[in-house]
Amino acid sequence: MFSKESIEYLRKAVSEGRVSRGPIDLQILLTTRCNERCVFCPAQAVSERGKKNFAPRWQMPECDLNFGIFDRLCDDLYRLGGLKRVHITGGEPLLYKRIMAVIFLLRSSFPEAELALVTNGILLSEFASALVASGIERISISVNAGTEESFGLQSGVSGFNFEKVKTGIKAVRKERERKALKKPYLSLTAVLNKHNYQKVEELLRLGIETGADALSFLPLMDFPFAGEEARSFAITESEFESFLRSLDELKPYAEKHKIYLGYTGDREHSGKLRSGDKYKKLRCWSGYSFAMVWPDGSVRPCCNCENVLGNLHEQSFYRIWTSERAQKIRERMLEIVEKGPPEGCDCLECGYLYENQEFERRLREK
Repeated sequence: MFSKESIEYLRKAVSEGRVSRGPIDLQILLTTRCNERCVFCPAQAVSERGKKNFAPRWQMPECDLNFGIFDRLCDDLYRLGGLKRVHITGGEPLLYKRIMAVIFLLRSSFPEAELALVTNGILLSEFASALVASGIERISISVNAGTEESFGLQSGVSGFNFEKVKTGIKAVRKERERKALKKPYLSLTAVLNKHNYQKVEELLRLGIETGADALSFLPLMDFPFAGEEARSFAITESEFESFLRSLDELKPYAEKHKIYLGYTGDREHSGKLRSGDKYKKLRCWSGYSFAMVWPDGSVRPCCNCENVLGNLHEQSFYRIWTSERAQKIRERMLEIVEKGPPEGCDCLECGYLYENQEFERRLREK
């Protein structure tokens, strides 16, 4: 991701005013469909009335990425070169009928790239053997809860599915051990909210029981433009401090059982996904280093951006990525310090802040 080769590519792209390679990091949303309705999810749990205030990308109807388009996307990515990391997500990607074909095609086409799957885990046991055989590096399971009752409250589906999630995680771990492999790395994630901020120990015990390698709490995207409906699950500052105390107290126990325990957000924002004013002090490398493909075929430079570079139903990824429109958008992303964020970009909830900071740091090095 941050190799000397990648940094030199970024320097060259800026100096020449054009890209000579494809994205370093790609996120593919295979489907908008999901078998959960998590209470904090903007795509699944918010009413149609609430969704009207959302950005257009969150109002997309149910759809799957056409596999033929995905196949051609891989051809173009291979032609362009430079891909280092791919996240496969959704919706729930294991609902996609050709999910294993997607993973095996990516693995064979880009053997050096890091592949990661983000899933809720309900269908994981059905794919455990194939996923381990595929050589995928990471599986991130969005479990959010450590007990059946808490799972039912947060997922919007029956708590009985909690046992399916546990069985699936254990199945992957067992298959990994059977083949004497260290991957895929199994990471449990929990979006920090009213239902789980006091349940750190429950979630940690789940991680230990299932053989997970990590448990990470994620900051909540509270979508301030959607009103109270999407914000009611955010915790208060005092609740966040209580969560941090529990986290710190349990870290020695986690280390004893060889499982990572942590919080991925910025502590100064009390459990919400916020970049403060940091994004205003950095150039944004989305569009050079990052791209996102949505199930309707649209290509964006960022997960929080409404600036569509193009659509794969109308043009190849190669044409979209090398187009004049894409170049104008990516150049505007580099002007955030001088001009502020581009119209249509929600930089306050930037999920790419760490990468931008790291790119800037390495670009300053000689």
